[in-house]
Amino acid sequence: MRSVVAPGSRMFPSLLTASRRAAAALAAGALAGFLVGGVGGRLGMLVLRLTSSPALHGAKTDDGFTIGVVSGETTFLLGVTTVLGALGGLAYLIARSWLPERLRPWGWGLLGALVGGSAIVRPDGIDFTLLDPLPLALAMFVAIPAAGAAVTSLLAERFLRPTSWFLRSSAALPLLLLPTLFVLTLGLRSGGPLGLPALLALLALASFLLSTGVGRTIARLWRSAPVAWLGRAALLSAAISAGVSLVRDAAAIL
Repeated sequence: MRSVVAPGSRMFPSLLTASRRAAAALAAGALAGFLVGGVGGRLGMLVLRLTSSPALHGAKTDDGFTIGVVSGETTFLLGVTTVLGALGGLAYLIARSWLPERLRPWGWGLLGALVGGSAIVRPDGIDFTLLDPLPLALAMFVAIPAAGAAVTSLLAERFLRPTSWFLRSSAALPLLLLPTLFVLTLGLRSGGPLGLPALLALLALASFLLSTGVGRTIARLWRSAPVAWLGRAALLSAAISAGVSLVRDAAAIL
């Protein structure tokens, strides 16, 4: 007698596995974002403050933080870099299969240097006009996102192992709330629920897709060779575009 499998019996294991993998990637990115982006970024600003003019003490950076002052803004910065790192970890989970396994930390780190560096480096900002020496400031703010991305990759590969605690336990699933908390925090600072309905709708859609046959079909397509090559082309395009922008801005600064 053949056993009958209920239509929804495979739904929850699939959703649970995907959620655990997402939590592992979020944890890797969050830890890297806090340590490298947050703590490392503040240490970098401390070094640049010591090497720059004393008149800059108390001045506002391009991101609105006060140079040489540890305050609630510093705590917010650590929170922002943690959640941005978590989102970077999720992006790594999506793109990791497009990178050669042994070169993933190097490739993701290079992408972090180019994309992150091009986003941070601003020729007309105080960070790259008044801080001294400028080559040190430029190198530091390219190295920080590079290191953050590389550490994210290293941690994610460790956390995504089949024997990892993240894939054997559901205790880390609350990490999936980090993006929601980030949106809520930005909403409170801006006076409204910034993007919260869209985020909730996206989470609901992702849950639905993961729990149905549509989600499994998308997963198979995502791992297919054509999609992998398209993904690699997209990463290469992003790296080239960001690299050109970074070189142009660096030339303007130096």
